[in-house]
Amino acid sequence: MKILDSHSVKTRLISVILFAIAMGLLEAICVDYIRQIIFPPDGNIANTPISDFNFTLEAIRESMTIIMITTLSILAAFNWRTRLAMFFLAFGIWDIFYYVGLKIFLDWPATIMDWDTLFLIPVAWYSPIIVPILISTYFIIGSIFIIIHEGNGTKLKFSFSVVLLQFLGFAVWFYSFVKNSAMISENGYINVEYSWALFFLGLIFGISSLIAAFMLGKKSN
Repeated sequence: MKILDSHSVKTRLISVILFAIAMGLLEAICVDYIRQIIFPPDGNIANTPISDFNFTLEAIRESMTIIMITTLSILAAFNWRTRLAMFFLAFGIWDIFYYVGLKIFLDWPATIMDWDTLFLIPVAWYSPIIVPILISTYFIIGSIFIIIHEGNGTKLKFSFSVVLLQFLGFAVWFYSFVKNSAMISENGYINVEYSWALFFLGLIFGISSLIAAFMLGKKSN
């Protein structure tokens, strides 16, 4: 039995997508203003971590961002599974369009292999920009997959093993971002390499989780 008609599901998806795009571009504009204040008038943007910055205030800002996406997902979703999916859908689109905005407004990064500070909670996260873009793409595809199935009434089954696999994927990705955090914060990105093995291990866990949820749901429907 369908939970919602297809029009309602599409409306909710489009609304979340538009909100996330606007949010990403807006944040990029804010970064443009911040860089105009911090960096020299010539616009030179050094691809190194910033040390003389109010990281406490930045961590609060990031927390507010998560709260905004959370409340959006609650309003747009129709059960707890789609709340999670809407959250990661908005997160993924926001993250990608944040970098799109940086490229448009600042002509940065020069390449998607440039390193960036991704997040500051609970410690600084670092990686080449292509990594969060790839993870965000996974979030978008996986979230739409879940939302469409839930809307059609063909529910996925989020068993303990499914949740565990997804959690392991996130944990591996988190570790890949923070394992060199102290060294990068102190010395910059010189002689630092991102662990692609950890990225692909996390991706395997994540995809396996979605496949397991689909197969278990197919059996129970």
